[in-house]
Amino acid sequence: MAFQERLALDLSLSIGGQTFTVPGGQVESCSVHLTLHGFTASVTFWTGLEKDDAALFTAFSTPDLLKVRLAISGGYPVPASPPEPLVVQGLARTRRLEARTHGTVEGTAVRFRRYTVDFEDAARVVWRQHRPTELHTQMSLADLLTAHTAGAVTLECDWDVLDEKRPLVCLALGEDAPGTSFHDFVLWLAHTYGGAWTYDSARDGYTLSGRKPRVGTVARLGADRVERCEVLFPPVPRHAARVLNGSALQGASLDVDSQQAATGIRHDFLVRTPIAAEAEQRQSLEAVRLRVPQRQVRLTFRHFPTVAVHPGAGLRLEGTGWSKGAVGTGEDLRAVELSLEARSLHSGPHDGLQVSHAGYTVELSARLERASDTSVELPPFRRPRYPLHVEGKVHSPAGGETDRTWLLSEDTKTSVLAWQVTVPLWNKTVRVPAEPGAFPGEFYFPPYKHERVLVALHFDRAELHRHLDWAEGARLPQDGQGDGMLLGKSATSQTSLIHDYQDGKPVWNMHRVSGSDTGTVRMAEGVLLLQTKEDPGAGSTESTYDVSPQVESARADLSAGVTGAMGEMTATYRVASGGAQAKLDGATTETTAALEAAQAAVSAKVSEARAELNGALAGLSGRTAPLSGAAAEVRAALERLK
Repeated sequence: MAFQERLALDLSLSIGGQTFTVPGGQVESCSVHLTLHGFTASVTFWTGLEKDDAALFTAFSTPDLLKVRLAISGGYPVPASPPEPLVVQGLARTRRLEARTHGTVEGTAVRFRRYTVDFEDAARVVWRQHRPTELHTQMSLADLLTAHTAGAVTLECDWDVLDEKRPLVCLALGEDAPGTSFHDFVLWLAHTYGGAWTYDSARDGYTLSGRKPRVGTVARLGADRVERCEVLFPPVPRHAARVLNGSALQGASLDVDSQQAATGIRHDFLVRTPIAAEAEQRQSLEAVRLRVPQRQVRLTFRHFPTVAVHPGAGLRLEGTGWSKGAVGTGEDLRAVELSLEARSLHSGPHDGLQVSHAGYTVELSARLERASDTSVELPPFRRPRYPLHVEGKVHSPAGGETDRTWLLSEDTKTSVLAWQVTVPLWNKTVRVPAEPGAFPGEFYFPPYKHERVLVALHFDRAELHRHLDWAEGARLPQDGQGDGMLLGKSATSQTSLIHDYQDGKPVWNMHRVSGSDTGTVRMAEGVLLLQTKEDPGAGSTESTYDVSPQVESARADLSAGVTGAMGEMTATYRVASGGAQAKLDGATTETTAALEAAQAAVSAKVSEARAELNGALAGLSGRTAPLSGAAAEVRAALERLK
């Protein structure tokens, strides 16, 4: 539905340290699609310039960052308390320019230039080109996000999930995840933990929170500005859910019920954790995902509204023109989407170049939801691809620089054992679960100090993927085609087992070294050698007692225990708060549904009573018709007697 309206447009462009203000009358057209999580917009305007080196033309032609601010006001006659204008401000994504000659003045051609700028909110523009690959330890997600605002994004974090310090956080958004940007990562983060990503166009800022912001002041919107009102019913999830914990220590199947689920239809989610509270936390999260979206209303306007209808604004459909009992009336609503298209009524680029108001053909619609609706809409996004593989070196403080010592720490809460691995690229040390890997449990080969290993980095955890080198002295000469095993911590304190070929004959050799004391067992063709001796030239193995492994292990155990306890406590808190919130949301939804049913029943009874009353009045009218006729005859007879 298109209508004609006089609009006041305030357009400014900032580029290269300069700001240019364009009078509203010069704007030929504009379009805005604004949602709760951002916007896309386009504006086209004319300028009357007679010099090719005009400041705007010169600046517009540079590759510098272009900031655009567009404010739109309308709704004539202007009410006594006009609303704040609709404001969108962002960064240019694309821009176009053309020049036209419109006649001559005193023999000189008059040139007009037509500028077009497509722009979006700042996070979409800069974060979609931001693809960092980083590893952090002991950092909160709030600090991580703040570090990547790049000075162009204003972000507020209001979510306990973002505040806790995490042992490991990995961003994998570079070449290993083509097409996935930091903007995708933020949306994935909100989706993964059940949060909300919202954009406030008035302050040009974003909020990442656990729930949608509450509706503030609610304005009354009359029906005189509305051409059409549609009721929308969003898709309802028809599945239940189930969380399966694949841990052999805490194996469990946790159901997530849904009243709207079809019988036998469910989504299963597999986790593997020895902490029962983490599986229960995932159960609470899936319950949040199953929140049923409530009905919505789409309004198509025939005049520019005299109240704010931008996403996030509170509205109430009240006043003249609304039918009693109409869907959407009598309740607080939140605007979640707005679409505006405006095209100037001017006949050419030379009209209204210096005026702030102009006539436009306008198409305007808005989508509203109930203020009590807790379901969250997010735009499409690409999921980050994990794991990211990087090299690391095993950390162990004990022994000399070349000793093959190892350090193992245990989480007292979960009994999870872990190695410490330093990743030189970021100079960070991470905990890696100590598992046999490809070997069965009978083999115990701890990774040794400074050993090169390949680490698989997930978003919030690390795994030992494989070993990358041999210990010094473990690799055998190629000529012997041998196989071997090197045990122990150094060249002066170790045992080696080697099977190789000498003169084409297999030879097995076990050699033990402890300083100057050596022992050898050798089997060859027709030979069995058992030998033990002192080697005077060997290094000393004087016993020393080094407490650093115990100290480091105790420190690691304490850190792991504290981290595990905090994680378990956090998980338990989230399970409890999530369950309470889910019950509150469910009660609110049930109460709203019951109230609607009651209102519908009352309306039906009122309609029934009104119909009966109208029928009775109609019957009474039929019975009084003969009496009215007789009275008319008597009146006529009296007139004749006169």
